[in-house]
Amino acid sequence: QQLNNSTTQQLNNSTTQQLNNSTTQQLNNSTTQQLNNSTTQQLNNSKMKSSLYIILLSSLLFASCEQLLLKEDASNTPTAIFEEAWEFADQEYSFFAYKNVDWDAVKAEFQPKVSDDMSEEELFEVLADMLFELRDGHVNLKSSFNLSRNWTWHLNSPPNFSEDILERSYFKSEQQIWGPFLVYDFGDVGYIRYESFGESISNSVLDDILTRFAERKGLIIDLRHNGGGSLNNAERFVRRFAEESQVVGRRRNKSGPGHEEFTEWVDLTVSPAKDAEDNLLPHFYGPVMLLTNRRSYSATTFFTQFMRELPNVTVVGDTTGGGGGAPSFTELANGWGLRVSATQLEAPDGFNVEDGIPPDVQIDLASADVANGIDTILEEALRIIRE
Repeated sequence: QQLNNSTTQQLNNSTTQQLNNSTTQQLNNSTTQQLNNSTTQQLNNSKMKSSLYIILLSSLLFASCEQLLLKEDASNTPTAIFEEAWEFADQEYSFFAYKNVDWDAVKAEFQPKVSDDMSEEELFEVLADMLFELRDGHVNLKSSFNLSRNWTWHLNSPPNFSEDILERSYFKSEQQIWGPFLVYDFGDVGYIRYESFGESISNSVLDDILTRFAERKGLIIDLRHNGGGSLNNAERFVRRFAEESQVVGRRRNKSGPGHEEFTEWVDLTVSPAKDAEDNLLPHFYGPVMLLTNRRSYSATTFFTQFMRELPNVTVVGDTTGGGGGAPSFTELANGWGLRVSATQLEAPDGFNVEDGIPPDVQIDLASADVANGIDTILEEALRIIRE
């Protein structure tokens, strides 16, 4: 009986344990499967939503980029560029009153010629023609394919200069190049040719030249065909001929968008050149003949104005080309460059130099002289010094 009871108890416990283990295992497997299925379904749903979102986002971005590529920037249209160019000149240009230019009337004439379906070349031509109305060599429109400029300030005048005559009839290979200057010695008269104020002038070169010509009866500075450059070079050069501080001109700048909005006039003064220890640098106080023609422009006109105020200087030749307004620059929305004159220069007596400075001695190259290899203007300068 005891054995039977014991065996029965063991069997019952074992069976119960097996049943419990089996049931637990089934439940665990079922739960795990359900969890796996649920998780997989959620992940699949999440991936599908993400894919749909990426597709939709990509579509929107592509559509937006396409609009950016296909839609033209309004500021780059021909009508907008015309308005931008006209307005910049309207607010910055300094000679509307002096030249009696009705800029609103100019706009009314040229604006109807502009349309948004015109080519770049066509727009450039319209703007160039409009700017030409300012009659100013300092007004330029620059693109990758063209440069507009008013050249009539010298094209309607005789050239009054021949480099070939100078070389063949006068220098005969005896000229020297000192820095930016061509130098020739006539024996009793020194000659200096300066081709561009864009070429830097050093004090050491000026020292050497003026020391060499210190005992000459006179000096000729030939600025014919010098189209200008740096005003710093003009100032450095003119100071070598000033015996004392002297007002040589006055200048004012545009200060606002109105046509007559300017700063007050400021006197321009030149003083004798000195070194860092206040020692006087080599000068020339004898007679100086300044040779000019209509292609003597911009900084050359400034230099001529400064020099003609000195008592020992005489201007010989033709009226300079002018260009008395230093330029102001801008870049238009389409990348084109535009500049206009934005200052004014006057002589101390109020004479505006924009259209050129007339010479003290007006003389042109005579046709008969040219045929015989003679520079009429140079000969006149030599005659005046040698009198």
